[in-house]
Amino acid sequence: MTQAFFQYMETAPDGPLGVAVSGGGDSLALLVLMAEWAKPSGRSLSAVTVDHGLRKDSAAEAQMVAQLCAGLGVPHTTLEWRDHPERGNLQDNARQARQRLIAQWALERGIAAVATGHTKEDQAETLLLRLKRGSGVDGLSGILPQRRKEGVLWLRPTLEMRRETLRDVLRVRQIPWAEDPSNDDVRFDRVKMRKALVKLDEIGLTVDVLADTATRLQPARAALEQVSETALRRIASPRDIGSVRLDINALACEPEEIRLRILAHSLRWVSAAPYRPRLNGLKRALAACLGGRSHSLSGCLLTPLGNGVCEITREVAAMQECDGSDGFFDGRFACDTGVGSWRPLGKVGILQRPEWRETAESRNAILASPSLWYNNELKSAPFVDKNPDCKCWLRDGPESFYATIVTH
Repeated sequence: MTQAFFQYMETAPDGPLGVAVSGGGDSLALLVLMAEWAKPSGRSLSAVTVDHGLRKDSAAEAQMVAQLCAGLGVPHTTLEWRDHPERGNLQDNARQARQRLIAQWALERGIAAVATGHTKEDQAETLLLRLKRGSGVDGLSGILPQRRKEGVLWLRPTLEMRRETLRDVLRVRQIPWAEDPSNDDVRFDRVKMRKALVKLDEIGLTVDVLADTATRLQPARAALEQVSETALRRIASPRDIGSVRLDINALACEPEEIRLRILAHSLRWVSAAPYRPRLNGLKRALAACLGGRSHSLSGCLLTPLGNGVCEITREVAAMQECDGSDGFFDGRFACDTGVGSWRPLGKVGILQRPEWRETAESRNAILASPSLWYNNELKSAPFVDKNPDCKCWLRDGPESFYATIVTH
């Protein structure tokens, strides 16, 4: 079965590659396979481990990976995540933090793609998880063989391989691996799905059947995304200020699935949310949009502007915690790091900039626009001021709005 790995790697992009290694059996086996493939191929390979600091053994596991990498002649970096949120889904937060840290590591080093050790069991578990959540085609298509996220191409060379096959790679080479205790903690949904797979196997819903079903749905997902992108370019207009305007009449002519995709994508782009809204909430928002009514969802406002246009802007109340002190504002804007802090212009700021009416933007868009403050004094409102003291711009320009509806 390792032949599936080598066939996959024949399609790997040119340039230096990275591999994400946790210390578990899947990723360690991937590291070994990548190293054994890269050396005769003359390919540059680097490894990275994220120490989440969530378990007492995490630092030791990172050190174990570093030692194995040294023996394989693979440069290794350990990244630390210590900014743990007090609320929310800890596993999901850790996963997102891991992706951000690894993406930054890869971009800084000019790495063309990063490989991760997802397996066929991961694919089957993901399908079950998304069935439980009532997902549609996108969710049920599971883990893609590769995709671009956070500006990085992520590869899944072992997605067609079974977990035990990967562990055999380590057993043959007498390489130990770490077992994460959370993999047996039934408080986590993924562990429940892992245990359910044993029972489902008895009625013919095997790992292979479930994983293959997800794979067969991937072309359907790709086709829907292509149709949605074509419709999006006719219906939606992203603005430099970070809002989106929708042609309601054109939107109403599309099949419901395309309407929902366009609206969900627009909300995600405006809010920089990692996930699309839940279906019921999305349907209510779509009905309001098509009916010419105001609505709020996912930290966004949907407002009719007249002439058959609905505008989606950021909801100021959802932005209050964003001070832009790291040079970024609301996850979407890059800002000059002037003296002070970046925050939404808001009602207080807009009163100080009555000239906002001379812009082509709506009041809601201006209210949510970035502004620089110092000691509660407004210093700059880049989307209103003709000669702003400091500038602020979308990290990814409006064209990214169209490109990102398709999963590359």
